[in-house]
Amino acid sequence: MDEQQQNSEELEKQTGAPPGIPDDLSTPAQNAGEPQMPEMNFIQNTANQPAESPDMNEADAEALMLKMMEENAAEKAPNPAPIVEKPSFEQLRPDGKHESKNIDMLLDVTLPVSIELGRTALKIEDILNLGPGSVVELDKLAGEPVDILINDKILAKGEVVVVDENFGVRITSMISPQDRIRSLK
Repeated sequence: MDEQQQNSEELEKQTGAPPGIPDDLSTPAQNAGEPQMPEMNFIQNTANQPAESPDMNEADAEALMLKMMEENAAEKAPNPAPIVEKPSFEQLRPDGKHESKNIDMLLDVTLPVSIELGRTALKIEDILNLGPGSVVELDKLAGEPVDILINDKILAKGEVVVVDENFGVRITSMISPQDRIRSLK
């Protein structure tokens, strides 16, 4: 019996498993979905690193462990090359016009239209004193063309008219496309 016990103790020292239990059952089972710690070969990794003092604090030990894990992950995972595709653009016609296939989808979109008679800046004190009968002076003269704004961008100028007891604006001039583009900036 002593010989069998002695053999079991020697086997336990060699494999680390208790007697009668195979090595693969002595380690805790890991779920397939859980991340696994990479195997660390401290002898190999410390040979390439400067000798650490035995008084290493916890933060230094954690930093060293993270560095070794990153090196191990970098060795195992190759970097995939990004896929680059050549873009394709619609060709412009020589006359400067191009086909707009989807412009019809935008024709029924509603944009705000406003007419600006003029502007001014007032102090807060003057604004608080406004009331019925107050007059606010604007920066434009009477009879001067008003600005027609589409989506808060000036598109045209016109004059105020009365149509069946309602105000209206007759367009007198359109802003050039170049000026419209400049106003977007």
